[in-house]
Amino acid sequence: MSEQVTSETVPPRRHIVRAVLRTDVGLVRSENQDFGACTTAAEEKTSHTGGRLLIVADGMGGHRGGATASRLAAETVKAQYLGSETADVPRALRESLIRANARIYSEAQSNPELRGMGTTTSVLAVRGEEGWIAHVGDSRIYRVRDSVIEQLTDDHSLVATMVREGLLTSAEAETHPRRNVLQRSMGVSEEVEVDVVGPLELRTGDTFILCSDGLHGLVKEQELKEIASKPIEVAADEYLRKALERGAPDNVTVIVARVEEGDAGDDTTLVVRPPGPTLDETQPLAVIDDETIKETQKLPVVSPEEVSTAPVRSVSPPTAEVATPKPPLRRDTKPGTKTPVPAPPRKGSALVWMLVLALALGAVGAWYYWTYHLAIAKDPGTTSTR
Repeated sequence: MSEQVTSETVPPRRHIVRAVLRTDVGLVRSENQDFGACTTAAEEKTSHTGGRLLIVADGMGGHRGGATASRLAAETVKAQYLGSETADVPRALRESLIRANARIYSEAQSNPELRGMGTTTSVLAVRGEEGWIAHVGDSRIYRVRDSVIEQLTDDHSLVATMVREGLLTSAEAETHPRRNVLQRSMGVSEEVEVDVVGPLELRTGDTFILCSDGLHGLVKEQELKEIASKPIEVAADEYLRKALERGAPDNVTVIVARVEEGDAGDDTTLVVRPPGPTLDETQPLAVIDDETIKETQKLPVVSPEEVSTAPVRSVSPPTAEVATPKPPLRRDTKPGTKTPVPAPPRKGSALVWMLVLALALGAVGAWYYWTYHLAIAKDPGTTSTR
């Protein structure tokens, strides 16, 4: 007599990403101009591109402007990515940030209260066994793996460029008076250059930290690494507590995400998200509509060929990049306050100023000519001395 052995089907194991979001106004500012967002499992299931999306944005440009810019960046990137018709993650990310930049710029130009607003935007997209990063500004994304921390984004700031070019040391950059001057941000100009990094191989236990400069400016890499070993909810709370203990002159926002093994049916969402800014704190915005964006922003439609040929930087092995200094997009007016430099004047403004200058010079010349000749006429012996 023999026994029949049956085997049950074992569900496939895969990597899932759990994430926790924390944000705080800090101890100096009166409003929170940061904004964080994460996709939910339900949203991810309806997305053609697929995967999880984590976003941190740090706004600037006054009370309403900064909060509006960061919220608009996060919401537009999320909506555009989830609604993208492509399965190409780098392309979907790049298009999403380009659309968000155009919409922020258009809102700023059409509303005097929002003029000059801008924001940083750092995005981590995870699908399957890989991850990708899209980034503009000086918010950061770190990865902690096997007790080693690595910054996966480049700061688009003046001092970061000077460090890369060997003009400053990292220690000098931390206390440099212009350390908060940005060379690249979202919404300040009609066009923006987006860094896209990936694909990143995911490993069980990888911990990603997405944060605004309100955190990484106070909590250094060694501490970030040590705290990252804790459960993600505990780590997120600890990061926020550290920043508050050190004065928190700026808003503080952090997303802590960890790669884990899970069953195919596991829900990847474990997001603790505080309420976002209310409409009293930000400007009411029109419903996001792709056709409206194309028309109102005069944004050239990005073709698949243009996006697919845009450079995607790989993180392994790292490459040395030297950025060319650009006019600053942000300056400090007082500790903890960030203000973007207004967008450059339109081409017509330069012609007007040239005409005004020419007329002024002509008037001065005429006055000098007549004054001189009248003096001679009254006294032929008069001479000009300096």
